Amino acid sequence: MLDTVDVDELRTGRVLLRRWRADDEPAMARINREPEVGRYLNRPVDDEAVAAFYGQMVGHWESHGYGPWVLESLEPGLEGCLLGFAGLAHVPPFLSAAGSAPELGWRLGRSAWGRGLATEAAIAARDDAFDRLAMVEIISIIHPDNARSRRVAVKLGMQQRRRVLNPVLGIEVDVWKLASKNRPPRQRTGDARPA
Repeated sequence: MLDTVDVDELRTGRVLLRRWRADDEPAMARINREPEVGRYLNRPVDDEAVAAFYGQMVGHWESHGYGPWVLESLEPGLEGCLLGFAGLAHVPPFLSAAGSAPELGWRLGRSAWGRGLATEAAIAARDDAFDRLAMVEIISIIHPDNARSRRVAVKLGMQQRRRVLNPVLGIEVDVWKLASKNRPPRQRTGDARPA
């Protein structure tokens, strides 16, 4: 586990990024079961995967001191709604060819798409990775047909570097990278801050 300052949540203008709670499990399971959400994931989302997801998120935080954050809406009229997640996780063994850097991932429910929330939350998670966690490099593994996630990666300052075989899907997936030294300057509006 990293020796860092513990932070339980971050805030942007419209999103609270926080640690997982037991009552997040049913809402995230609903998101994980949405067909459009699962379309471009790096592994199938069957009942077994949905059932294991919450424990994997909590376990990552317990083992490493960081992990994917729950995204909760701060938007008027939607306060407290679980939107999905964004944050760092270690790459699964079947994708080890992508490299050893932690992966910055994001997944939002379909109802949260199209408003820039994934980008806003991913920028906050990226900045936390480089500032608090002192990561040197992060990656994102993105299905080549996932235009929405590709746009988020570009907005994060990431660049597609190569493709690796995803043996679970039987296709090559894109590996996007960003080094801390190449991070775009912080944006003034909506900067994440520890709560």
